[in-house]
Amino acid sequence: MKILGDATALATGATKFTSATAVWVSNTATSASNVTLRNAADDADLGSISVPASSGVLIHLIAGQGLRGAATLTGTQVGASETGY
Repeated sequence: MKILGDATALATGATKFTSATAVWVSNTATSASNVTLRNAADDADLGSISVPASSGVLIHLIAGQGLRGAATLTGTQVGASETGY
């Protein structure tokens, strides 16, 4: 996967990565933490996924959608395909 940005802490009250199509989210906590997917209008939750403790997941987004979560979760924008673009 191609790294396209810097690691950024998520926040529960602010939506991040709204211009990304793929984000690697890692969890630095010793317990699982939830990532919430927000809609493009940023006025509703679309779903959530649990990131295991000390682990990470790759999340694909549609343009405009974004992510929220605890500050123990960090996200990095990455390429959405194996070629990195």
